[in-house]
Amino acid sequence: MRPHPVNACIWERLQKLRGLEQRLVAIGLPGFLARVPYWLFSLQYCYEMEAKIARIRRISHRIRSWHDSMQTLCTREGAELELIDIGLGMRDDIESTKRTLADLREICMDVTRLFGGVGYSSRRLLRMEDDFVGLLSQSYETANALQSLLADHDRKALAMLRQQHDAAAAQERA
Repeated sequence: MRPHPVNACIWERLQKLRGLEQRLVAIGLPGFLARVPYWLFSLQYCYEMEAKIARIRRISHRIRSWHDSMQTLCTREGAELELIDIGLGMRDDIESTKRTLADLREICMDVTRLFGGVGYSSRRLLRMEDDFVGLLSQSYETANALQSLLADHDRKALAMLRQQHDAAAAQERA
């Protein structure tokens, strides 16, 4: 499987930083100073990820809101037959969102492994990964719950419609 383009770009940059580190050590710079470019790159990556975390938090909040709204709608008296997802469009959209969340999780974990591949690790980078992966996992589970809620609602609604249809057909025959 080919790496994600973002990861390929990060890997290329890390390889260039490795070459820079080797040149800096060769001219006599202490190893810890020669590794400063890794730290700067990691810091830049973490700042970029903080913006992504904020965006994913907003998305996660929307998914939770949709779930809560659907749960309220599904339990409201008289709303049993409302909002039937006949074409499965909503479930497909949620499935697409779940795939995106899973892909983002893998990309993030790969980036941390890429930094580790050049011998760099930082608590900030690991904390950012834990926060991001945790948020993505939570969002994924909420999307799963929403998808299940929709499926259950549709099953019940379709069963009620069948009962109504069968009752009407029985009345016509009688």
